[in-house]
Amino acid sequence: MKLKYIIVVAFLISMCLTTKNSYAQDNSTKLKLYGNVRIRTENDWNSQKKDGSMRDDRYRARFRLRLGFTYKLNDNISFGGRLRSGNPLATQSPHINFGDELIPKLINIDKAYIKASWQSGSFWAGKNSYPFWKQNELFWDDDATPEGIAIKQTVKLNKQNKIDFISGLFLLDNNISNGFGEKAKFFGVQTVINSSVGKTWVQAALGYYNFNEDTAQVDVRLQDLDYQLLQAGANISFPIFDENKIKIGFDLSYNTNSYAETMHNFNQVLGYVASVKLGSLNKSGDWLLGYYFAHIEKYAVVPGYAQDDWVRWGSSTITRSSNFQGHEIRVAYAFAKKHNLVARLYIVDGIETEAGGAYKETGNRFRIDWNIGF
Repeated sequence: MKLKYIIVVAFLISMCLTTKNSYAQDNSTKLKLYGNVRIRTENDWNSQKKDGSMRDDRYRARFRLRLGFTYKLNDNISFGGRLRSGNPLATQSPHINFGDELIPKLINIDKAYIKASWQSGSFWAGKNSYPFWKQNELFWDDDATPEGIAIKQTVKLNKQNKIDFISGLFLLDNNISNGFGEKAKFFGVQTVINSSVGKTWVQAALGYYNFNEDTAQVDVRLQDLDYQLLQAGANISFPIFDENKIKIGFDLSYNTNSYAETMHNFNQVLGYVASVKLGSLNKSGDWLLGYYFAHIEKYAVVPGYAQDDWVRWGSSTITRSSNFQGHEIRVAYAFAKKHNLVARLYIVDGIETEAGGAYKETGNRFRIDWNIGF
């Protein structure tokens, strides 16, 4: 019932905003197209399974295609959508391998939403980008676009300081045989502080995210488990070396949910990431160097929605992106705005053995991405 009330209120707000600005509609209507293509080469080696055997070394070439639009109906109402390549069951990845006897590749709907905006905030309903602030994909993958509603309100304290309040409610399954109360869903709230002093910029966030599994069916990604994640993150950036900025960040995730002690790795609920980046990719000639250290325990994140970059564990559609620690080294160069080359090296080891296994999993990966967009 609460969701119904939220939707009704949001609809009424949208109608009011539309009516208020109907006379200015012709002047504010705007269509924006955007898209990007990625060509990727990827090499995996030294990947041990939980039974001690080794996965075959793998080299593959891949691509990603995305094309989207936004349409501004008036000053306050807009809508948008996006298409992406990839297997529709692969929530964490839009990439497709080259080959397969030259057969045509799959294209799917990645975004479809309506958005209402006002001077200090916004509300959207549909399928859209992850609305909460984050500085990497270790806790949530950029390609996982939630389906539901989200609202953001900004409070500006002064020119240098502002606070964002973000909340959202999303459905994770579509089994029509049960009511809303039984469906798997994800609710989150977050507060983000943005502050600057001279050329130094600080961001800090604290959020709570509740994942409830569907008791009426098997949850493929939640694995029939609830998650109550308390997450915090912060970074500080400042210029060095001829105005090139260095950014130092830290993220923490802690699952406050209690699991039965009979579960394998029941107490592995902590995750953290430390990172440092130098440079940017904003214009021609820019370069970037980055380093990440990640320690993600088994239940510190929902592995079926977190990043799929660091490990090749899992299936072709779901990456088990937890129970690991390791390093990422990143080097990138920009040929122009939205045109760059990015090389990344991952060295990963398992933290604990997986259920039914006697060995910790391992894996190394080297990847080069050529990205170009408009």
